[in-house]
Amino acid sequence: MNIIKALNWRYATKRMTGQKVPENDLNTILEAIRLTPTAYGLQPFKVIVTENKDLLDEIFEKSCPQLVIQQCSHLLIFKTRKKLNEEYVEGYLKEMQRLRKSTDEYIGSYRTKIHKVIENPQINKFSWMIRQTYIALGYATFAAAQLGIDATPIEGFDEQALNEILKLDTDREEAVVMLALGYRDAKEDKLVNLPKIRKPMNLMVERI
Repeated sequence: MNIIKALNWRYATKRMTGQKVPENDLNTILEAIRLTPTAYGLQPFKVIVTENKDLLDEIFEKSCPQLVIQQCSHLLIFKTRKKLNEEYVEGYLKEMQRLRKSTDEYIGSYRTKIHKVIENPQINKFSWMIRQTYIALGYATFAAAQLGIDATPIEGFDEQALNEILKLDTDREEAVVMLALGYRDAKEDKLVNLPKIRKPMNLMVERI
């Protein structure tokens, strides 16, 4: 699908049919997430993928009473690390050296750049890593649109309840955003034919 056509086609779907997204399309969306650019390439997040009806019902009842949770094909739950420890950073650098055949000098310089951020007390590291996670959300949403799959980003949920449902160690990571994947129910979704409300280009873009 043409890029702009796909972006005009998509919207935050509020009612879905329950029809299943094909596994190969789901894997394409997940691959788009994996290939998302992040600061230093550190990818400080993971994605939980579920189509488990019991789990979706529990999330709906305890954390996020939005019908799309129960009607979607798959729910992607993005969880973000709270901190980047030495083991995580060194594991990444080791993989960089293996794949790129980088010199010890280059790896040392890259390590210094990373530590300037993660050791800076003025930087809120969790907030910084959440922003990296949202880049991945954007890539997933766009990939879905390209495939003709509806995707609804969801922030409005009880984070504590969701963390508890997922049994997350909140000293290490937290669920920060969700993405429901599926197919729009055109008969039930009142938003399906409404025009998209966006700023005109001259109010959005400043050229200097």
